[in-house]
Amino acid sequence: MRLKVKLWIENEDENLVFGDGKNLVLQYLDSTSSIEETAKELKMSEENVFKHLQILEDNNKEEMILRTQSLKKNSKASYRLTAEAREILQTYQIYQYDVKKFAQEKFEEFRENYKITTTK
Repeated sequence: MRLKVKLWIENEDENLVFGDGKNLVLQYLDSTSSIEETAKELKMSEENVFKHLQILEDNNKEEMILRTQSLKKNSKASYRLTAEAREILQTYQIYQYDVKKFAQEKFEEFRENYKITTTK
C-alpha cells in the first residue's frame, strides 16, 4: 500500500492553471529550448506543448516564454523561460515536494495508529 498525491492549481473558474504537465513542459523547454524536442521527450504532440504554454501565458500577468527566431534561412525558433516562469517552476516544485512529504508523514501516522500493514 502506498500513498499517491496529485497537485494542481486552478483559477476561480476551476480551470487548470498549473500542474505536473505544465511543470514538465517548462522543465524540458528550459533544457531543450525547442518545442519539437520537448514534445519528443514528453511523447506528446507539438500542439499539446503549445496548449500548455498558452494556458500558462493566459493565466499569468507576466510573459512566461520568450521566442527568438534566427536570421538563418529555414532555422527553427528557440524558446526560453522568463525569470517569472523560472520562479513559478521552482516555487511549484518546492510546494509539490512539501505537500507530498507532509502527506506521506500523515499517511505513516495513519498506518501506525490503525496498525495497517503492507502486503504484497
